Amino acid sequence: MKHLNELMVQMSNLSKQDFRNQMTDLTAKMAQLPDAAVRKTYAENDSIDTYNGNNLEHFFGEGTYIRKITMNKGSIIMSAIHTVLHPFFVLKGKATVLSEQGLIKVEAPHFGMTKPGTQRLLLIHEDMEWYTVHPTEKTNVEEILHDITSKDYNHPKLKIN
Repeated sequence: MKHLNELMVQMSNLSKQDFRNQMTDLTAKMAQLPDAAVRKTYAENDSIDTYNGNNLEHFFGEGTYIRKITMNKGSIIMSAIHTVLHPFFVLKGKATVLSEQGLIKVEAPHFGMTKPGTQRLLLIHEDMEWYTVHPTEKTNVEEILHDITSKDYNHPKLKIN
């Protein structure tokens, strides 16, 4: 954990392009760990996806897709790369969070906005409930995720000016 904290501090001071390169490398390295859980897909119409003890739930409102992820204390989570501006809410827990915007401590209750290009590395200190709300008329989770996330930083919405 000490090395991860040091890495997060170092990465918080990188340029945007260097940060993205480091996150890409770190994502690949994390995927090679023996206990890594790499999400390949979201099963259509699944309401709960248990992933290394971290639960993902999907909800739909009028014109919205709401996702709740419950992350366990001690988990290290790499988020997807987001392509759409959207709000998030932390209703339970505490974590250290690294993104292009820097290194912050997030503790419930917390509200924030996710900007396009955001990818987060989270170190969960207390069991956490994190909610995101995305604008969409779709109800197929796979289609929605194709619209709101990217597998890499080459997406047209994520170009660095």
